[in-house]
Amino acid sequence: MFITTLLIPLARHSLPLLTAMTFIVGTASAILYGTLNQLASLVFPDSGAFPAAYTSGLQASAGLVLITTLGTGFGGSQQHGGAVNAEWAFYGVISVLVAISWFAFIRLISTSHCVKQSMDQRDSSLSQQDLAALSTPFLDEKSNNEAKEYAEERLLLLSSSFSAIDLLPSQPLPTISDTDVTFVFLWKRTWPCCASLIITVASSMAVASSFNQTKSTNTTSDSLPRILFYVRLFSDLLGRPATLLFPPRSVSCVGLVTAARLIFVPLFFLDVNNTLVLGDWGMIFGVAAFAFTSGYVATGIRQLAPNALTDTRTEVTVPKQSSLINVSFSMAVLLGLVVTFVLLLKK
Repeated sequence: MFITTLLIPLARHSLPLLTAMTFIVGTASAILYGTLNQLASLVFPDSGAFPAAYTSGLQASAGLVLITTLGTGFGGSQQHGGAVNAEWAFYGVISVLVAISWFAFIRLISTSHCVKQSMDQRDSSLSQQDLAALSTPFLDEKSNNEAKEYAEERLLLLSSSFSAIDLLPSQPLPTISDTDVTFVFLWKRTWPCCASLIITVASSMAVASSFNQTKSTNTTSDSLPRILFYVRLFSDLLGRPATLLFPPRSVSCVGLVTAARLIFVPLFFLDVNNTLVLGDWGMIFGVAAFAFTSGYVATGIRQLAPNALTDTRTEVTVPKQSSLINVSFSMAVLLGLVVTFVLLLKK
């Protein structure tokens, strides 16, 4: 990733090469981001502050990009030679920041006692799960179906609202193993969180991808898209720690916020198509509120999602759920880009 970022200026005149480099950088970033999400859910599963902290750090990285851009003059009005030097300087600094981040991640994995202890517990749970699977004899199709039905009955029993007094004293409480918790089961428990995340991120991507289509009421200025870009980033950043001051009470509350913020989407695209004029300030404040609620919902979902597991929260199931949320996030990004392309084709 470090080398790829450093060599991006070489692809300025080759779209296929630039696409390949972007794919490499994006894939590496997604892997690192997903790993951090899993670590956060594993190390401090009951802490709402940790998701707010690392997601805020992700958004705050835009500040470093802004400082680097201003410091190197990248994207300015220099002559050709000066623009090329600024481009190399910009990506050189970004590459150094990437290297520093990577070494910091390695240090976190190798030296943090909390991380090491949690990873050991997870590895132990996975080993026990593998041993249980290996010790189970091979079953024929009929026996395998019976085993699946038995596992489903156990899951339904655990999911139902029963009380301990309804059980006979000699009757043991039902238990569930990590092998019974499949991604299908996790989806049934987590789908409201995933749906809210997909709607929130997809709409945010659709709006952000269209910033370059906005036009200022001041015809002599072309700075509105850049202003909206940084307003979105920093408003999203503020929305994440806001979950600590005003914690979301339930997934239903987050769903209401998700639905309410969608009101801005048609207004934004009507303004882009010059059908409805919000004005520069209307657009700026609208994007600020839209991005703030985006950060709030995205962080609130990660804080509330583990509560949906209740009786199945272990060192294995929580990271599994985090992976499911990461996949939902990626699907939302792609969905937002597809919506943007469709709207641009119709324009």
